Amino acid sequence: MNKARAMLDALMGPSRDAVVKDKVKTKEKFKDPTVCKPFLAGMCPCDPSFLGGKRNFAVCEKIHSEIMKEQYEAHHERKELQWEYELACVHSLEYAVRECDGRIANERARIRDDWGRRRPPLPSKVIDVISKMKRESSAMFKQAEELDDDQIKEKESLITRSAELMKDAEAYEEVETKKAIEAAIPEEVCDVCGTAYQGKASHTAHLQFKIHTAYSEIRTKLSELAPNKADWEKRKKEKFDEDAKQKRAEDWKKDQEKDEEKPKKEKDRDRSRGRSKDRSRGKRDDDDKDDRGRGRRRDGD
Repeated sequence: MNKARAMLDALMGPSRDAVVKDKVKTKEKFKDPTVCKPFLAGMCPCDPSFLGGKRNFAVCEKIHSEIMKEQYEAHHERKELQWEYELACVHSLEYAVRECDGRIANERARIRDDWGRRRPPLPSKVIDVISKMKRESSAMFKQAEELDDDQIKEKESLITRSAELMKDAEAYEEVETKKAIEAAIPEEVCDVCGTAYQGKASHTAHLQFKIHTAYSEIRTKLSELAPNKADWEKRKKEKFDEDAKQKRAEDWKKDQEKDEEKPKKEKDRDRSRGRSKDRSRGKRDDDDKDDRGRGRRRDGD
């Protein structure tokens, strides 16, 4: 149900069910807060066609409607609104790029740690030579242990040759390990999308990934808009200050009107009280006359 509603919003715009009498308002639905302004300005990075739903990016919940974009592009106030919408777009793009740059830094740190601990496999021929040298060294040492104490010189000679052979085997292994490390294909990270790869074939393959295409377009769009950011931020602050000033003026005017209305209301209340007093006084006078009339009638009787 929610998916169907979102689809209708994207196709027809917000308030599609409302009966709109003002034709101007029907052409300004794109101004509704539920419509994505970065999308209208050219790109919302959290659109499903870019990063929405990928790498922990939630899909943008606002409306992405081509109809709304057409309204915006045809509107007579587009030039006045464009810089605001493009500034919102810059902020969204910067967030996406920051997330990617953080991923790139983390991946490079991981590769450095992995590469420092990694020992690449040696060729089988090299392993055979090293194993043979170590077996011969062990055999010599065992042979020396089996000699009698009266064969001390021969025993020492075998132990010395065994140690030297073991040392040669370890040195040979170290040299061949360095060669293997130098010959190994290093793991790298793409500067655009943060994808790790090994070798030319892997690099070429990742260029076809949707995530790489998305970040390529995002970085290109940001490079187009970013030079104007400082000016737009300044205009935004000026607009905020002007709106705040206007609001203060309106509030002051309302307070003045209330103050002007207050004495009038008080006068009306005083007038009303005066009329009430007059009515009360007149009633008392009538009552007094009635009392005096009744008193004269009793005296006559």
